[in-house]
Amino acid sequence: MIYRIKQFYRAAFYRLTNDDRIFIESYLNDSELELFYKLPKYCQVHSIRVARDVLDESLKKELYDIFLIKAALLHDIGKINSGFNMFTNAILVIVERFFPSILKRSKKIKIVNSYFNHPEIAISYIDYEDYYIKYLILNHHNYFIKGDEKLKILQRCDCKN
Repeated sequence: MIYRIKQFYRAAFYRLTNDDRIFIESYLNDSELELFYKLPKYCQVHSIRVARDVLDESLKKELYDIFLIKAALLHDIGKINSGFNMFTNAILVIVERFFPSILKRSKKIKIVNSYFNHPEIAISYIDYEDYYIKYLILNHHNYFIKGDEKLKILQRCDCKN
């Protein structure tokens, strides 16, 4: 739970730096940048942290892949236009942790639907011929998938940020 408090603090007070913008622009094309910058600021911060950790871990494991970094930067774009902000996200995380059945019964509420289905919503925003990015984004919360080390890197980095 301490990491969630740190995550909330970073989201509240972190501002994108010039280095962050250079990093993002080195991986995303114009249409991807447009999507990225539509994310709430706290999601942008989260996605940059995830992408930087993915980059580090993938280089250490000799699994570097530009599509993996793109997926890390874009994995939460399904939260665009969902009503999410850092407070609603924090509330949903807490409710899911302590009252998961209540939250699952509320999936007809737009923000709750986006919370659970943001990967599916995200892939509707992107048009890639390379389906691996879609696969990574779609499955970044599907922890039952075995054998894809790049997906596991994305999942680990997402969880710790």
